[in-house]
Amino acid sequence: MRRFSIFIIAFSIILFLSKSGFSQDFIAKGQVVDNNGKGLEALIEVKKSKTNSVRLKLLANPKGEFEVAVNRDDHLVFSHLGYQTIVMSTFSDNPIQVVLVDSITELDAAIVSGTRVGVGSRESSMSDLIISGNEIRNAQNITFAGSLENIPGISTMNLGVGVSKPVIRGLSFNRILVNDKGIKQEGQQWGADHGLEIDSHDVDRLEIIKGPNSLIHGPDAMAGVLNILPEPPLQTDGLEGGISLDYQSNSQYFGQSVHLKGRKDDFYFMGRLTINSHGDYQIPADSYVYAGYVLPIFNERLKNTAGNALHFSATAGKILNRGKSQLTISRFGQEAGIFIGAVGIPTAYSLEDDGNSRDIGFPRQINTHWKVISNSNWTLGSRSIELDLGYQRNIRQEESLPHVHGVGPTPSGNLALGLDLRTFTGNYREVLTINSETRLSYGLMVQAMINEYDGFEFLLPAYRSFLAGGYLILNQTIQERFHWNAGIRLDGNILSIDEHLQPIYDRLQPTGEFDQRNPDIERRVLRPSFSGGISWEIDQYQILKANIGSGLRFPTPIELASNGIHHGNFRHERGNAELIPERSYQLDLAYSLARKKLSFGVTPFASVYQGFIYLAPSGSFSPLPGSSTLWEYKQDDAIFFGGEISATYKSDFNLDFNLGMDYVWNYNFESELPLPLTPPFSLLTGLVYRYELQNSWIRNLSFGIDFRKVAAQNRVARNERITLGYQLFNLNFRTEFTMVRRNLALNFGVKNLTNQFYFNHLSRYRLINIPEPGRNIIMGLSIPLKQNKSFESYEK
Repeated sequence: MRRFSIFIIAFSIILFLSKSGFSQDFIAKGQVVDNNGKGLEALIEVKKSKTNSVRLKLLANPKGEFEVAVNRDDHLVFSHLGYQTIVMSTFSDNPIQVVLVDSITELDAAIVSGTRVGVGSRESSMSDLIISGNEIRNAQNITFAGSLENIPGISTMNLGVGVSKPVIRGLSFNRILVNDKGIKQEGQQWGADHGLEIDSHDVDRLEIIKGPNSLIHGPDAMAGVLNILPEPPLQTDGLEGGISLDYQSNSQYFGQSVHLKGRKDDFYFMGRLTINSHGDYQIPADSYVYAGYVLPIFNERLKNTAGNALHFSATAGKILNRGKSQLTISRFGQEAGIFIGAVGIPTAYSLEDDGNSRDIGFPRQINTHWKVISNSNWTLGSRSIELDLGYQRNIRQEESLPHVHGVGPTPSGNLALGLDLRTFTGNYREVLTINSETRLSYGLMVQAMINEYDGFEFLLPAYRSFLAGGYLILNQTIQERFHWNAGIRLDGNILSIDEHLQPIYDRLQPTGEFDQRNPDIERRVLRPSFSGGISWEIDQYQILKANIGSGLRFPTPIELASNGIHHGNFRHERGNAELIPERSYQLDLAYSLARKKLSFGVTPFASVYQGFIYLAPSGSFSPLPGSSTLWEYKQDDAIFFGGEISATYKSDFNLDFNLGMDYVWNYNFESELPLPLTPPFSLLTGLVYRYELQNSWIRNLSFGIDFRKVAAQNRVARNERITLGYQLFNLNFRTEFTMVRRNLALNFGVKNLTNQFYFNHLSRYRLINIPEPGRNIIMGLSIPLKQNKSFESYEK
């Protein structure tokens, strides 16, 4: 609490100092359209006229509408794939219409028919993409991670209905860094059954970076970064919001989300409340295999997999003369049952239908994630400064009927495993614009974590961790079309893990002796990392990028000191106190071609890992009952190859064709086998027909069909099962209509149209022969609380 008090005091000082600030000089608002008057979801950059440095990036909404606050010395840059860039330096109080002309293409991150083609911003040597919250919600997925699975190179690791985690280029867990409003999300992300405690409705803009990005974001960014950007405040005084209603037939999912934001002079606020619930997980199967036994699945439902969630967030802030400062408080709460047939020794009787598909019994998990985040940014001459402070508390409780694993008398209470993680984070970043061609970026990061445990089971001991790092990056532009960057970073980690002693009993009586489940571990490690690359705009249609960098990851406490049954993976897992930091060296290439009708992108990569950490069977049986083989953490050198291809073609008949594919190949030098949990080759194609109705209460109709082909995964690690290939068909329909003077948006979709029986190679349920969900009908309704306004015309 003392550190939390210091955090609050620091934010109060920032807010106090900001009171001398004044609001921006102008509000630029309007609509971006093409030659035919169709709205474009264009990229809008606010740049300082003197230094040409980017002060703010945002996307116009799907209709091309935008509002942004600008200063007297700012100018606006409007760009979209397949269109000529427009620069504005004069503004008025009236709405404007910005018309982008065909034929000249700028290769910045932008939305093209809902598919990501291209390689990101012109100056970055990494493949970075920015997608809007609307695109995430239109993916029609319950979880935040699941909403990204249509992007080439990204897949998901699923557990039932409401739990999933992202996988980038075959890597997940602590090798993906998730930033929420400048603060690294810290939960118990090491578990396959632990999802991201993030509400997809509460994501306004998301930056996706593939490849190692430890330089800016710190250790753990081995595979990439999911960077949730803060939602911008209203640009004018007023109040607006919206209501979202969601339904899914599989598991009878119902969700509601309410969003409200407002502004008065220089002060603004935002808030969201999301509530959802679902019944038991429904699959096209009537039996499964667990511990060598074939057990029944009644009514094609997995008993006790229902769940519910409640999320809220509230933000208050103040607009400064050269920036803004805000404070956000949020809570994500989730309660979900754990399939009763995958814990302990299930019986046919315990699996029988109890007549209530929405009740949550034992075993179950209760997850709560609190966050308090302060974001401040301002400019001082040629310097742009950001300061982010954060406090998180992640509480995970796994409850079950009292039982023991042969080590003592039956305990009291239902708390099997309780984990309480508190995290304090501070990030300082600064960009110094030396001239219009050269920028110097530098920053510092500190993080402190305290983890405690409780319950009658043991898996992870108590520990304390302190992490600190700093970086320096130089960016330079040569002759407008050639950009290069290089940087270095230094990180240090101090880790202290407590010893855990398990009492030994004889005929339920204590002997006075103890079994050491894990020893005391003290670590002090200091490691550098580096990155450098180029971005070359070959001509007005093409861009080529190359980046080479090193990734760094310190072994986690679960990898060093775990020793117990992990019910999420159905096995006994034991850590390895001899593990050393994991290091990667990766080469990323990217090529993009973008014309008015055709867009194409390819992003290959190759990486070498020194000391890649993974779980493998030990070759011996666990001494704990009901856990079969003992698994241990190992460390070997490995290599990865792969890449992604994406394309979009826009015809003259309102018909768009989309294509995306990805592949990952890896090899363990020690075992001479692949690494576990490697995603197979995946191909996704789609057709979208769009039709605009004029002067009607129904507008902007779109019909789409997707086809996904996933190859068999025959390259597996030792003791890992192969997975057969499969193909899926998905349908979607979207429209906008007017009712009671409100512009409503309706989404309707069918996933797994043919009710295909298939296994996801990354799903933990595959370990016990449980397939993925069957046919799923999805509906969503969005009700905005703000109406459109007319616009005056502005052309170049």
